[in-house]
Amino acid sequence: MKKFLIYCFFFFGFIFLFINLTVGEALIGIGALVFIITIVERKAEVLDNWSVLIKNAQGQKEMIVSTTKELLGKSKAPSLEIKEDQVGPGLTSVLTGETRDFLIVTDRRSIKLSNFKVYINASDYGDNLFVSWYLTYLPAVWQVFLSLLPGARQAMNLDDLNLFNKQDLTAYITNAHHCLLEAVDKLMLEMNQDPSKIDRKSKGFLGIS
Repeated sequence: MKKFLIYCFFFFGFIFLFINLTVGEALIGIGALVFIITIVERKAEVLDNWSVLIKNAQGQKEMIVSTTKELLGKSKAPSLEIKEDQVGPGLTSVLTGETRDFLIVTDRRSIKLSNFKVYINASDYGDNLFVSWYLTYLPAVWQVFLSLLPGARQAMNLDDLNLFNKQDLTAYITNAHHCLLEAVDKLMLEMNQDPSKIDRKSKGFLGIS
């Protein structure tokens, strides 16, 4: 709907530039404002996720995060970007409001793959530790801009994942999943808990286990 409004404001704005300059400039300005709002309000789409609640593991967040980072590094996965950041509920950086700490993993091998990020979190929940990851999809700002130009995204082949892209995406997510699982297993074994009882399969379109 916003895309249609932007088209309308710009289209009629350019027409009115030749009829009434003030009205034309106002319409183009409104179209630009709607475009900026579209970019600012964009939110990551969650495609897949996995979680586990570890009993009596309060305060073990750093152990999970540091072990996962170490295992990701040892995996020698190609072009992997790993960073810790505070993000808002839309899984984007915010200046105000509530934020949470996430370990963010991104595969930088291609433009398509870099839109898919894994957000890993460990946080206390009562006396327990809630550990989770979320696979998200969020196009870059310049890709949102291209989406407003008819046929631009298709011309640059940004929409569809080919077979190789899907293989790389699945390998990248599976690697991150296994690294986090190994960190969880290590913590549970140290606490004399049985990690074999946890559900290891993710819930989403990949269904990784």
